[in-house]
Amino acid sequence: MTRSRLQQGSLWLAILAVVPYVILKLLWLGGSTVGLRKGAGAAEMGSDRMVAGNIITVLLVVLAGVLAFGLTRPWGRQAPAWLVLVLAVGAAGLLAPILLGLPLGVALQLVVQHDVTSGGEGDLAGWVFAVVYGGFGLLAVALAILLRRYVLDRWGRLFAAPPRPPVRWAAVAGALGMLPFGAAMLYWGLAGPGTTGPQGMESLAQRTVLAVTGILAVVGFIAPFASRVSPSWPQLGWLATWVGCASTAIQGPTQLLLAQEGRVQPAIALIALLASPGGCAYGLAVLNARRHDVGARSA
Repeated sequence: MTRSRLQQGSLWLAILAVVPYVILKLLWLGGSTVGLRKGAGAAEMGSDRMVAGNIITVLLVVLAGVLAFGLTRPWGRQAPAWLVLVLAVGAAGLLAPILLGLPLGVALQLVVQHDVTSGGEGDLAGWVFAVVYGGFGLLAVALAILLRRYVLDRWGRLFAAPPRPPVRWAAVAGALGMLPFGAAMLYWGLAGPGTTGPQGMESLAQRTVLAVTGILAVVGFIAPFASRVSPSWPQLGWLATWVGCASTAIQGPTQLLLAQEGRVQPAIALIALLASPGGCAYGLAVLNARRHDVGARSA
């Protein structure tokens, strides 16, 4: 498959992922009960919290679709680097744990428990989860393909060598933010959320997503140090660092926003407070270290 066909195919895949999700959310915002079973959930869909949540998620998904479109267009190559960075971090941080964790979790739950329900579907029809999370998975694949090509075309020289550890203060900030977050998510994924972790994430499939999120955070922190030992796969090192930092920065606040019935657990609030600035500082410092290396060689 040629590059142009791969890009167009990935763009159509992103559209296929976005459109059903947006339609479903707009129907709910318009008062429809499609996909909702009769019960408290249908009535709650009109609450201020749910309306705000649906509006925000629609905007985020539409923004992801715009990002996919821009990555395939010439004008997208002229977009400010910071804008591409922010959008790409948001997409990676939200979608990578779902893409990597949910299919594995569903498979494990099917094998171990012979069931793929989370136990928390409540008033949502089963097909809603297929539309939502299936769409997220397709969107993640499409954006991963498009972003890889875009980044290598625009900044290929920057990522030709593996990431290296950043300056000490950034390494400390990353350790304080990423490692406790990763350890907590991994613990809650393996042992269950209990009374301190993300409530409503008790099923094996959901806990697998938590565990994968924790692994991504830890691996993302370690990757720049490990790349010095094995520099043969620079893109793999950057991918691990990127996804780990993005997941840490985004999933902390996400866990706060998705708190069951709006009740935030203190432990989650604490690690989120450390995770977001720690993940951002570490990732940006690793990137800046590489930019400095490239600039020094060009001088």
